[in-house]
Amino acid sequence: MLSAVSIMASSWIVKRIFEYANAGMGPNKIATLFRQEQVPCPSWWLHQRGEKQYQKRFERPANKYEWSHTVIRNIISNPLYLGHTVMCKTEIVFKVGKFKKVPEAEQIRVENTHEPLVSQEVFDGANAKILSRRRDTTDNFVSIFSGLVKCGTCGKALGLRYWTGKRHRVYVCTTYAHNTKACTDHRIFYDDLYDAVLADIQYHAQLAYEDRDKAVALAIRMNDKAEGSRAKSSEGKLKQARKRYDEVTRMFDRLYEDSLSGRISNDNFTRLVDKYQAEQAQLLEQIDALERAMQEVRDTRQNAIQWADLMAEYAGIQELTAENLNLLVERIEVCDRAATDDGVEQTIRICYRFGGYIGERCFRARVLKHPSRKRGADDEKALLVS
Repeated sequence: MLSAVSIMASSWIVKRIFEYANAGMGPNKIATLFRQEQVPCPSWWLHQRGEKQYQKRFERPANKYEWSHTVIRNIISNPLYLGHTVMCKTEIVFKVGKFKKVPEAEQIRVENTHEPLVSQEVFDGANAKILSRRRDTTDNFVSIFSGLVKCGTCGKALGLRYWTGKRHRVYVCTTYAHNTKACTDHRIFYDDLYDAVLADIQYHAQLAYEDRDKAVALAIRMNDKAEGSRAKSSEGKLKQARKRYDEVTRMFDRLYEDSLSGRISNDNFTRLVDKYQAEQAQLLEQIDALERAMQEVRDTRQNAIQWADLMAEYAGIQELTAENLNLLVERIEVCDRAATDDGVEQTIRICYRFGGYIGERCFRARVLKHPSRKRGADDEKALLVS
């Protein structure tokens, strides 16, 4: 871990780590990339500044660029780069002379002790990507969809497998892989997924580029078809609640005046006070709830605008990469295959950043025979939709 003194001099490295992690790279890949680019590792920086002595380690010059994936993972999860300081993370066990990790709840955390290197959004995004990453295959292939593809039924991740030897890659529900009764396989061929996601991004990016207002309206409508009427209804109810609250407040004032002048008895005064106070409390709760609802509507519209502006930047996109996928998409849900008279259909739902679930994309899925035995057309169709 870099010390607080070391942070600023090597800040460009830390920022690049978070940038790569947010783009979907795992710690191993980042470490390999840093070795290739000859980026100095943290222990070299500490040695160079005299904070720690590593004479033997750096007798071999190439060790200056030996990055560990564990170090990168620790940097990504370290709140130090958010501007916070965490103390008492370990304690020594005197009997054996070893250190043990202190539970997070017992550590001492001090907020905003120094200038942050990354924003909370970047920090959370990088950590979410790292937690969701899995090694997809046993070869060197790493899917650009790592951490994004989920089962449309159980919500768990889909794992990448091979179909017919190593000729075709296919995503399969991991819940189904462990227990065939717990879910269905929700499988989708990698190439089908790629083509469907690219087509959906191309369509919405072109829409946002040509007609921003239409794209914004689409995002709002698809996230909540009743958003417009709900907003109008909440606005009207909020006006009524505020008006009634003002009326009750004025009645309180008149009530005290009547009590002081003797125009109302003490019993009636007490009864009415309790009644008005209860109504005021109820109105305040209602006003608070309606204001939150109105804020949600404003947030939805603002998010829709951000989504449209972001998508417009990718008008004309021709290729998907881990970088542009992770900038545009939060998750992709794969639904079951369905047999039709014309073949097999597949549906995916894409949750876009800021935009949410804009819609569904249905496409004709590929049909491939399993190599284990010959199947007729009916057997093959049953296999694909099982």
